[in-house]
Amino acid sequence: MIERPLAFVGKIIADFTHEINNHLALIKESAGLISDICKGKKSIDKKEMPYVIESLEAIENQINKSVNFINYFNRFAHRMDNLKSSFKLNSAIEELFELLKRYSNRKKVSLKYDLPSSLPDIENSPFILEFAIFYAVDSFLKKSKPDTNIIVTANKENGFIRLTVKYEGEFTENITQEIWQISAVQEILLLTNIKITSNDKTVNIEIPI
Repeated sequence: MIERPLAFVGKIIADFTHEINNHLALIKESAGLISDICKGKKSIDKKEMPYVIESLEAIENQINKSVNFINYFNRFAHRMDNLKSSFKLNSAIEELFELLKRYSNRKKVSLKYDLPSSLPDIENSPFILEFAIFYAVDSFLKKSKPDTNIIVTANKENGFIRLTVKYEGEFTENITQEIWQISAVQEILLLTNIKITSNDKTVNIEIPI
């Protein structure tokens, strides 16, 4: 049973390292251009200055993106510090979707969420909840067609928050990757009293409050 959450963490780490490598490659490319322009020169020609400024701006932009991405990953890592903690649902989904952006972009699927601002804080395991949301998103992405959407909504009901993950679009007919059995995910979620059910294009997650 433990291999499911470990696979989830492995996927996040793999995408994180790929994304950071992409950021560093762009920084290296921009720095290389500046080096080529400045090599062997005591001063920079006016006509070359726009290229230098453009490269410096590209470096700054990539560094800012990297810092933001690392902050999301740092938050994700600390979600595993305790089995239970108080957290905002919006914050957990935001960081998960940022870390999954490379995966969804590769599949050409848009990840969206629209949550009411009035939702209460949750006292539970943010890591287990993110695992449940990942299961839902991953199940759709593995059989998705390009230019489709996965949309997350939520509403408060009696004693729990109902989180709905909905796929909008058609599925591919050729599914080559394994999709986890929902029964295995349900067994893991029993640790936190979170419930999950699914049908063709919708996954519902009930979070006690």
